[in-house]
Amino acid sequence: MSRSFEAQAASKGLTGSFISEEASLAALSSLNAAGVGEVTLFSPVPPNEAPKPSRLPAVALVMGLLGAAAFFTLQSFANVIAYPLDIGGRPPFSWPSFIPIAFEAGILSVVLTAVIGAGALCGLPRYYDPVDETPMIRDSSIDRWVVVVRARDWDALARSQAILQDCGARAIEEAEL
Repeated sequence: MSRSFEAQAASKGLTGSFISEEASLAALSSLNAAGVGEVTLFSPVPPNEAPKPSRLPAVALVMGLLGAAAFFTLQSFANVIAYPLDIGGRPPFSWPSFIPIAFEAGILSVVLTAVIGAGALCGLPRYYDPVDETPMIRDSSIDRWVVVVRARDWDALARSQAILQDCGARAIEEAEL
């Protein structure tokens, strides 16, 4: 079964290796301005730009409060409405005894939210990406900046190669992405 021309072109891509961060950032902005497709930069060091603030701490706080409130409500329902017990003349709604379990459930909710949220923000789980098999990606963890272009069509692939050459790419390889 053969794929259409558009499907074959969509799987084509380029990787370009740069020695300096400035050249790679210039290529990245030029490629984004040209609108050739999805462009990604892999670098050996974090970028100099300030990181965007994350909403994860606020989400974890809200989920922790909701978890604690849910377990407090669950205990109240169970001890007051569903199965009230008269133990030593204690009132059915003895809320101080509900606090430790509600607190622990709130902490559990915070931890689960933080772990799952951090994984989602990092793009996990990402089981396989064909770009990991390109030889240049290994250089991006050592001493090179690598720009990966997933071109939309053959024309975009040619324009991408010209832009990478103009920006001073040390090596350009075509890859199945």
